Amino acid sequence: MTFLADYRLTHLPPDTRPLPSVAAYDQLLNRRHSGGRGTSQGEAT
Repeated sequence: MTFLADYRLTHLPPDTRPLPSVAAYDQLLNRRHSGGRGTSQGEAT
């Protein structure tokens, strides 16, 4: 018995896309923590 997922994996070309980056989110987090008093959860910025 051949499963569809196995068939697809063996018949598709390799995925050469780069891995996604979270660097932009890291910058947002760093800006929030180093920005002084900060905001509590639920408080508007």
